[in-house]
Amino acid sequence: MAIRKLDENGNYRLFDTKTQSFIDEQPLASSIGQINGQTSLSASGSIVEIDEIKPAEVDETGLSIPGEDEAQIKAFIKQAISIDNFIETFNENSHLTLLKLLALQDNKHPLKKGGVNIAYRTDALIMHCKMEFSAEENVVFDAILGTMSSFPENKSYRIAPTDFVKFSKYDNVQTLYRTFRSGTKKLKDRHLVFDELGPDGKDDIEVPWFNVLRYHNATKDENAFIEFVPSDFFKDLALCSQIVHGAYGALEVTTQLRGKYTIALYWFLENKKDFKTYKGAKPGIFEMSMEELKHQFSIPQSYGKTDMERRVLEPAKVSINNVQECDFTFDYSPLKANGSVAGYRFLITKKNYIDAKPEEVKIIDVDPFEDQIKMLLDMSGVVFESTEISNIYKCAKRNNRDAAFMMQIISAFKTRLDNQELNDVEDRLAYLCAMIENGTSGKITVAVTKKSSNSFNNFSQRDDDLSEIEKIMLNR
Repeated sequence: MAIRKLDENGNYRLFDTKTQSFIDEQPLASSIGQINGQTSLSASGSIVEIDEIKPAEVDETGLSIPGEDEAQIKAFIKQAISIDNFIETFNENSHLTLLKLLALQDNKHPLKKGGVNIAYRTDALIMHCKMEFSAEENVVFDAILGTMSSFPENKSYRIAPTDFVKFSKYDNVQTLYRTFRSGTKKLKDRHLVFDELGPDGKDDIEVPWFNVLRYHNATKDENAFIEFVPSDFFKDLALCSQIVHGAYGALEVTTQLRGKYTIALYWFLENKKDFKTYKGAKPGIFEMSMEELKHQFSIPQSYGKTDMERRVLEPAKVSINNVQECDFTFDYSPLKANGSVAGYRFLITKKNYIDAKPEEVKIIDVDPFEDQIKMLLDMSGVVFESTEISNIYKCAKRNNRDAAFMMQIISAFKTRLDNQELNDVEDRLAYLCAMIENGTSGKITVAVTKKSSNSFNNFSQRDDDLSEIEKIMLNR
């Protein structure tokens, strides 16, 4: 005999009294466009109410098997944000959760993979908080999450934008400074919003994420930095990685995304890429109604199909799918009900990498002068290998040459290569280095007939009058 019974997640499911286990019942029809209380046939032929079928959260294998620690943490968090006791017991519950999470910080239960450049957002931050952060706020918020989860024992934190230059995709450090300054200013007035709580789903709760926060502007002797003390509850959320379901995101990805809808959708899709609607289903496929999309991403109620695709979905698709460092791509297709678009089906496709383990990016200091030389060569159309460009740069530095001098030399070198009346230059590296050493006047000995294994020895010789080449260059 089968009866309807509440499961551990508070959902009504079919329960077999003989086997004392729940029976998985998945509807054959989609819930998109259906009215409340409408029923559908399940795969086994039973009649189920679609509103009662809620897909369970799953791990990367598609199974939902919470361990003892995960179940306890979820219970702590659920109690901490329960509408019935939130206000009265918030501090106590948050502190208990925090102590439990810190106790689990060992080799068996690492709190987070990756370093400070990898942020972790729990379901509570992705699914239950309205994602209204701007692009600048998201960058700062992820840097904060990544730092907190990397140093769980700290009570206060100091974050310098310069520490994240190597992880971002900004052109220069000044852009990151402006982003941190603007994002921090906006986050000062931002709270975590948990909505649709309470028995009738009409209660909202705002929770501050910090106790103290300041942005210190750069001085002559000190870089800019953010200093803050997180609230216990926010720290709970930051430390839940690998214990409570959520998603990881890299700063090198989020700094390439623009627009609050795009970034919010990125985190939502990261959270859903291993999701299965039922056991054995293909992961990364799910559906959302128009109303669900508008609610989750704070999209104006006036948006129809055209605005939803033109202003939200298509820009996000183009932006996310073009980020090489993002580990997935996605596509969407409209779902129609009664002749109009009632929602969308999403398909997330994970990219195949040999090693997807996040690694800290190593900074290689490059002299801007070397980049200038490369740019001048590119502009002239003269192609050299990267190792040859490095040798050209070293030669220029050794002879105390500057960018203006190299512009003249490369132009003269290009003229020499294009001169059909003279023999071909076979050892171009040696020739250009000789020009750097001698300038564009006088005579130099160059390699023109035989390329040697050593760029500076054992080559056939010829005298070229570079002053004549300079005259040809000036008269073109």
